[in-house]
Amino acid sequence: MSERKISSTTLTVTYSETLIHPDGRAAIMLETRERGPIAFEVDLEAIAALRRHLTVAEQHIRQSRQNQTRN
Repeated sequence: MSERKISSTTLTVTYSETLIHPDGRAAIMLETRERGPIAFEVDLEAIAALRRHLTVAEQHIRQSRQNQTRN
């Protein structure tokens, strides 16, 4: 997990889609409840970083759910 302290707003993702440009560039579009669609271009390095962060988030959510069912 990152130690950087960044001020940010948490948004709720309601939909996602991969966007491919004719020149081969790729982007991820996230539809959010609070601010509508947000798209950002990604490269292989960004994709690898997103995978790592999504894995950590998934593990945390699964662990939290397991703990809730035990209580």
